[in-house]
Amino acid sequence: MSSISADSQRSSTYRFDLDGLRGYAIALVVIFHVFVGRVSGGVDVFLLLSGFFFLGSQLRYATRRDAILNPWWPIWRTARRLLPALSVVLLATLIAVLTLAPELFTPELASQFTASVLYFLNWELISQDAAYAAASVDTSPLQHLWSMSVQGQFYLAAIVFAIVVGLIANRRHVPQEVTRRNVTIILVIVTIASFLWASRFGWTGTPANYYSTFSRMWELTLGAVLAIVAHRITVSPRIAPFTAGLGVVLITITGFVIPTSLAYPGPLALLPISGAVLVIISAGDHKVSHILSSRPARWLGDIAYSLYLWHWPLLIITTVVAGYDTPPWWLGILVIVASLLLAHLTHKWIETPLRQHAKRPTQRDTPLASARDSLKTVAGKSRAFGGVLVTAVLIFLGSIQPIWNSATQYASVDLNAGPYPGVLAQYGAEVPEAEARPDPTLISGIYPPTGLEGCMIGYQDPVDEFVDDDCVYGDKSASTTVVMVGGSHTEPYVLPLDELGKEQGFKVIPLMRQICPMVLHDDTDEFDPECREWSENAFERLVEMDPDLVFSTTTRPDDSRPYAQDGVPVGYAGFWRELDAHGIPFMGLRDNPWALNAEAAPYNPSKCMVETNGDFEACSSAREMVYAPEDPAAEFLDPLPLSWSVDTADWFCNEESCPPVIGNIYVYRDQNHISNAFAESAKPLLWDTMQTIFDRTSISES
Repeated sequence: MSSISADSQRSSTYRFDLDGLRGYAIALVVIFHVFVGRVSGGVDVFLLLSGFFFLGSQLRYATRRDAILNPWWPIWRTARRLLPALSVVLLATLIAVLTLAPELFTPELASQFTASVLYFLNWELISQDAAYAAASVDTSPLQHLWSMSVQGQFYLAAIVFAIVVGLIANRRHVPQEVTRRNVTIILVIVTIASFLWASRFGWTGTPANYYSTFSRMWELTLGAVLAIVAHRITVSPRIAPFTAGLGVVLITITGFVIPTSLAYPGPLALLPISGAVLVIISAGDHKVSHILSSRPARWLGDIAYSLYLWHWPLLIITTVVAGYDTPPWWLGILVIVASLLLAHLTHKWIETPLRQHAKRPTQRDTPLASARDSLKTVAGKSRAFGGVLVTAVLIFLGSIQPIWNSATQYASVDLNAGPYPGVLAQYGAEVPEAEARPDPTLISGIYPPTGLEGCMIGYQDPVDEFVDDDCVYGDKSASTTVVMVGGSHTEPYVLPLDELGKEQGFKVIPLMRQICPMVLHDDTDEFDPECREWSENAFERLVEMDPDLVFSTTTRPDDSRPYAQDGVPVGYAGFWRELDAHGIPFMGLRDNPWALNAEAAPYNPSKCMVETNGDFEACSSAREMVYAPEDPAAEFLDPLPLSWSVDTADWFCNEESCPPVIGNIYVYRDQNHISNAFAESAKPLLWDTMQTIFDRTSISES
């Protein structure tokens, strides 16, 4: 959301009231973010104004006969206007998160830093399935920058479009009126197409639709259309005060009458957009224009870009540091005051000095010579130094994701069994003094290899899709086959099974799908229809494989039990009966606890340890809340001659609680998935049961 401040170069026809409107729109964004917790429509107005100012100016320049149609100049000017403030806010956010709220630093946030610098954050949020959420301790401090990415993508497209228009118009000597008409037709077509695309879901869309560049484009291109034709459709001076006032009212009430962010940018977004259009076409010397052109309004418009950048990370980080789930009103007031102060300082000392103040060069100018001459002055040297510094900061920020990936890779290396016995500590292994590992600030990014290597089916993949035949772990040449089935809760055990397979002579084949345990004969609605259908297809494949052993988890939280103690879904038992009927041995592990705090609410134990500075008791779950008194799978599996149930409750819990760290190893990757390291520590316990099964079923170990 760029800010075009008033300066001496502006003509007398410049719309200062639109500067004020921009400031008012961002003020609404901030107020609704802080106090209401939902979208205000101000961003939509801002995008419209961005299209109005930016593409309009690009087209006016490109169609000049003396224009330099080199994309470097508009990109350079735009970068100097946007990147300095963005780099400062991103760097400050990174430092604040790492020092004050490290629990906010996740693999997703690491990716978002890179995406913010490269202006594709909106698409990154779509890939992360991130809905636009109200301010809370679970919300990304960079979430708001999605609109910056949309705007940056539009700016690049607008520069290319204007240059193409300029080349065609100048080389073919197309009259300006013809060029204007053709450009308007193209922009109207794009606007209509984008609006229809954004409205394809009706009144309420999806998170992906909210962030999509294609869905948002109509708001920007409509602004560009207005930049071309608004002077021809201005309303009568007699009614302009009323239409402009109505426009401001429509913008103001948007956040109150539209309750969900998913309504944007669909049909309901016409409410704030129509308000902005009314203000634009209501040009003139009237009271509303005077208010929007006043010094306070224009000041707010000048700092609007920096204000937008600062307010959201300040709101999220201070909420976390203050220990609230959502920001209280008094904290919101402090955030607004701090945001205004920081925005003013950023605009004055960062944006304005580093901005390109000279007019865009024409063929009569010598911009390179002028730039070289400016370096001989103190001001020019200062700008050059600032530019180098901003570039260095942006390069560093853009490398956050690879730095994170390298750190998590190092943190996930095998832990020495001596100081890190893990689950074996529950069975008498000595636990020496040592710092618990992996690093809890990195552990959320350490995933099992199956998903990373494409050996697990995604939850959105077709129900008849399976992994490639080369997805084999353990001893790939062995004749003995162990098949892992189920969802992501089975997945971490591929690590110890891979090692055991290489040591004991069996291969391990994953037959797993995200969010989809293997279920058969399930007439409930506990699992999605796609999961049930995939399970049926997977079972047919399993029977064809005729494995020597099938491995999976056997329980999950049961809402019918106290709190959310574990139980056995109908589909699990149906799967086990079918395995037994086909003579296929099965080894089932009772699932790990799905962590619940004292209020029976889900929480992440590893993240809790960071937040509480290692408060072991506060980050433990009560055993009675997550586990039934007895393994509920045993009554189903024990009667089946080829099935073995393994009660893992004592792996994760003592008699009263389930701690976040066992044997110097962090147990959890997140709220309900165990860490790779803890799964690996269970290797001896797994082999105890597997060896018994192999002996009783006469399975060869070679």
